[in-house]
Amino acid sequence: MNSDSDRLDPQLDTQDSVLAPIMEEAKAKTPKKRALGEIFSRAFQIYRDNPIMIVPSLIPIAALVLVMVIFAGYMGLVAVFGKGEFIAFSALAGLFLFIILMIVLFFLAEGMTIEMIREASTGNKVDLSYAWQATRAKMEPLVLSSLLAGIIVAFGYVLFLIPGVILSFAFWFVAQTVMIDGKSGTEALKASYRFVEANLSDALIVVLASLAIGAVLPTIPFIGALLSLLSLPYIYGLATLLYLDGKEGQPEKPETTVEVS
Repeated sequence: MNSDSDRLDPQLDTQDSVLAPIMEEAKAKTPKKRALGEIFSRAFQIYRDNPIMIVPSLIPIAALVLVMVIFAGYMGLVAVFGKGEFIAFSALAGLFLFIILMIVLFFLAEGMTIEMIREASTGNKVDLSYAWQATRAKMEPLVLSSLLAGIIVAFGYVLFLIPGVILSFAFWFVAQTVMIDGKSGTEALKASYRFVEANLSDALIVVLASLAIGAVLPTIPFIGALLSLLSLPYIYGLATLLYLDGKEGQPEKPETTVEVS
């Protein structure tokens, strides 16, 4: 008489024979993650081949110069024709509006650059107009999510230094989660945290390298500010390519529902 395990063997063999091709196909379709050095070189290559990527980063600078000229002229008129209380109120109101404008433009530039890098990474031609349209459609969640992350990180630094540092790393990829995955608010923050957690070593290296670039370049005499500005697309490129690579390197679970009669 055959045992129960012997009677189950044909079913198990049937399941294995059906599942094996599915698992092999899923494994073959899963992209291999690039080495971290390839991400650094790829970010440079994309920037080199698409110098138009610097344009979004120039928008806040152009706005800064324009607003300063307009504000100086306005304050000159107020100083001549206005009263002291009105001058002080106008200065504070103008400064507040200017800060809001710069924040929005900064996130706009970051979102457009991320979109351009994403397009270039897939072999498509970088299109400034398309990047603007894609970013404009996600402008609200991009600004709100980034501001939320900034507020939380600021509280982390105020209360304790170490939590602030940890949160800075955890929320480094918030803009990528919004632009690439369409996340918003706390979901964008959670997605960035999960990504850093899943790719901890690579994420830390990219973040530290980006911070080093941002800290060293401004110290170069005469051209430090210009080099810092020119480095922004490369810094965005490192984070975006790592995020894309980390997502592609995670295989999707294949459907394994098999009916065995």
